Amino acid sequence: MRFFRTESGPAYGVIHGRRFAASVGASVLALALTLIGCGTPAVGAPCLPEQVPTGGFDQSEAYIESSSVQCETRVCMVYHLEGAPPDTSPCQPKNTIVMCDPKDKNCVMPVPCATPQDVEKYVYCTCRCESGNPKFASCTCPSGYTCASVLEQGSVGVRGSYCVRSDTVTQF
Repeated sequence: MRFFRTESGPAYGVIHGRRFAASVGASVLALALTLIGCGTPAVGAPCLPEQVPTGGFDQSEAYIESSSVQCETRVCMVYHLEGAPPDTSPCQPKNTIVMCDPKDKNCVMPVPCATPQDVEKYVYCTCRCESGNPKFASCTCPSGYTCASVLEQGSVGVRGSYCVRSDTVTQF
């Protein structure tokens, strides 16, 4: 409908044809995008860190990559993964690893590849649920995730608790 003003007050008229269908279609599309947003990943979505430590990831530690463009939350976490994700340097499939003498100056200890299942379980997008500082935003963990202390060291911008898969929290 189009709004018209007359001398006696407002009146309504009907717009017929293609212009009306196009304007309604555009309005519906804009409303849908506003309500549902773009299909970006959230907590638990897969991600891969841009950098892998030289010796691979240590199973006793957690790693936070802030500013990850792969995550809506901008945080990619590697939580107690051993080795390196497949197809990343310096990952070598376990069945091809040849050990060398660590005393040898040219020795480069091979890093085993983590299984795709382990990468899926321990590497994902997350958010900080508790920073210990009211100046920093925090999130609420979705179902299946627990707010767990992850980083006690580092800059104040990354220290704190993060949403961790509930089934992995008690394992370590």
